[in-house]
Amino acid sequence: MTAPRVAERYAEALFELARARDAVPHISRDLAGLASTVQASPDLQRLLKRPDLPSERKIAALRQALGEEFSEAIVALLAVLVSHGRGDAVKQVAAAYDELADRAAGIVRAEADTVVPLTHEQKSRMVRVLERITGQQVKLEESVDPTVLAGVRLRIGDRLIDGSAAGRLARLREELLDQRG
Repeated sequence: MTAPRVAERYAEALFELARARDAVPHISRDLAGLASTVQASPDLQRLLKRPDLPSERKIAALRQALGEEFSEAIVALLAVLVSHGRGDAVKQVAAAYDELADRAAGIVRAEADTVVPLTHEQKSRMVRVLERITGQQVKLEESVDPTVLAGVRLRIGDRLIDGSAAGRLARLREELLDQRG
């Protein structure tokens, strides 16, 4: 099973537990905090990746290092990940969990690639338009990609809306090649 699919399975199990306990937002915050803590600590990253340490010792060290900072559900998830040799998948599990939580709340994720960062007004306007189109609340993530050249490339779920200059040039190139052949 591929790493993203494994992370999705753990996220699904955690999400079902959180939903049963009516704690989806709380678990989401805790899981994001854990992912952030691991990301910020090279020592924790090394500990999670060490193949020479038995799982029990890793889990004990993690419980001591994390203390009472996280809920028991999050610490239990981390223990399960470590015991299955997947301790370094915390960030992927957190991302998969957030997608499940968003989907359950009727939120659709969109990604916008632009050559320069969007202004607050541009981002707000784009969200409003996407919400009208999709009929759902939109969570927009943006990234700067110099290959866009100009315009914007949007991904909403599995749909791609390429309004970038690079996309238009690529389509024009294809048209020209089709007419030659």
